[in-house]
Amino acid sequence: MKMSSKARYGLYVAVELAKSYRQQNIVTVASLAQSTGVTEKYLEQIIALMKKADIVRSIRGAGGGYKLTDNPENITVGQILRAVEDNLEIVDCLHKDCAGKCNCVSHNLWAKLYENINNYLDTISLTQLAEDRV
Repeated sequence: MKMSSKARYGLYVAVELAKSYRQQNIVTVASLAQSTGVTEKYLEQIIALMKKADIVRSIRGAGGGYKLTDNPENITVGQILRAVEDNLEIVDCLHKDCAGKCNCVSHNLWAKLYENINNYLDTISLTQLAEDRV
């Protein structure tokens, strides 16, 4: 399994926002683009997914930008990755009818793997990731 660039950059954005959280700073997409080396347009797409999942909120107007909706201690890496990675489903048949896509033996394997990955990612807070305590 390989994470997409959306997952990597989503975590980069979340870490930058976590670092700014305590100072209550609002972070512009331009500064996020500069710190990540990613285009503003691509970051806006990723941030939109994080907004939809209620992880990030936007502040409009002069001095506007983005900030986390909650304390980074309460946001998990799993929440971020599920928001930007189509729920982290490792195979198409996990939450859909399996008929014709896989057999039951492999379905159970993928389901357990999915559960273990999500459980692990939900033990790591954004604060831990930002402070490199993983």
